[in-house]
Amino acid sequence: MTSDTLEELAVQLFDAGAVRLGDIEAKIGRRTPIYFDLRVVVSHPRLMMSVSRQLQSLAEGAPHELLCGVPYAALPFAAVMSVNSNTPMIMKRKETKLYATKKILEGVFEKGQTCLVVEDVVTSGGSLLETVTTLREEGLKVSHAVVVLDREQGGVKVLKSHGVEILSVYTMTNLVEILHNAGRISYETAEIVSDHIKECQFSQAN
Repeated sequence: MTSDTLEELAVQLFDAGAVRLGDIEAKIGRRTPIYFDLRVVVSHPRLMMSVSRQLQSLAEGAPHELLCGVPYAALPFAAVMSVNSNTPMIMKRKETKLYATKKILEGVFEKGQTCLVVEDVVTSGGSLLETVTTLREEGLKVSHAVVVLDREQGGVKVLKSHGVEILSVYTMTNLVEILHNAGRISYETAEIVSDHIKECQFSQAN
């Protein structure tokens, strides 16, 4: 199977419903004209493989011995990357297990190992930073994260201030440009999204 280009992949993600347009309420409580929902990709195995390959290509430029996906949307991509690259994966629980081992991290690791974090979308950077903080508290080193989309709303800058370099498959600007050139997004919508990016910036993680 040949790898899809970034342009082809962007169109496939749009057609699969991973990119939605409209006046949508985002997780952070603000309205957004464009919403990126990678959770639908689990129902499209070929598409999931293509996204994971793009993330794996970025991962080759970041030192790591382990992979950890931010719950929950990024977990399938981290799992595929783990299998394809034969890199051990660990999982962060949403909350500490209240019985038996009482772990916050599942999997086998040693303190001092370097872990690469996998995320779907970075907006404010809060969810990714929460995972990074947990990994570091458990004795792991985290210097990089690979993400599918940087919404260009300040999250990358926030994470960099915490010592995490973000490598992204797409920025919102180039994703919208690709979809506009492919006839999936009108010029007017592209302009609305561009204005939204400029208006909604985060100076700190939420």
